[in-house]
Amino acid sequence: MHGHREQALRSARALRWSLIATLGFVLVEFGAGYYAGSLALISDAVHNLTDVPTLALSLLALHISAWPADRKRTYGYHRAGVLAAFVNALLLVAVAGYILWEGYARLQAPVPVRTTVMLVVALVALGVNSGIALALWRARRDVNIRSVLVHNAGDAVSNLGIVVGAIVIAYTGWYAVDPVISFGIAALVLWSAWGIIQDTTNILLEGLPKGMKLEEVAREILKVPGVEEVHDVHIWSLGSDLHALSCHVRIADMQMREAGKLLGHINQVLAERFRITHTTIQFEQTATQPVQYLPGSGNTQN
Repeated sequence: MHGHREQALRSARALRWSLIATLGFVLVEFGAGYYAGSLALISDAVHNLTDVPTLALSLLALHISAWPADRKRTYGYHRAGVLAAFVNALLLVAVAGYILWEGYARLQAPVPVRTTVMLVVALVALGVNSGIALALWRARRDVNIRSVLVHNAGDAVSNLGIVVGAIVIAYTGWYAVDPVISFGIAALVLWSAWGIIQDTTNILLEGLPKGMKLEEVAREILKVPGVEEVHDVHIWSLGSDLHALSCHVRIADMQMREAGKLLGHINQVLAERFRITHTTIQFEQTATQPVQYLPGSGNTQN
């Protein structure tokens, strides 16, 4: 328990400083992009802005688990972060659309850019993103932080694109390179936003957690000694990484103490194999007609 708490504290510190650094640099990059007349820098600032909700939600996830449920929110407040991510993703789609429209306009009438400012800011961005990656790498055991690391890699790619673009413009004077780079960054923003929309919509509609298979979960429960049949299985997510399950399990006639041990065994399997930690399992000891497994029904038997 002590080791887990220390890991959580390290993760929180890494995320907190990464969030502060990202917010600060986004403001600088927006200002520099406006001054230099570079749509690529402004687009990259928007792309870096997509890191803010990712970092904030990951940081929130570390603290929110300690929030107690109340009479109105019996599951707690895990969905608040999901709703925020969904709204943010919709806004990012609108922003990416504006970048594409502005980029098209600049292709028609290229605007001169200050390549020195563009190059310096892009190099600084590489340094900031490298520092964030290093800080997060030290706490990479946390699944939330690993997802942020993947997102951070996309930022580095866009930074490199701007560096190359600034050099090309400086030597060729071809200002159309700037909007072309912004198109690529807008595509990255749309790709990130679409992934967030898919994940959050699935959670809000209480769909099966990403990467999980209903049949596989039911089969693992069925492997537990003492379980004869599993049916009426439902699995959903309470938050980005908090999964819940309810099901009916038919068992042999046994004492209450033995049934309690069996329940503990099932919960252990669900937690270790699928990270399902919130369960409602109803035991049935009455003789019933065997239920054949139907795909999508959540029913299976031994």
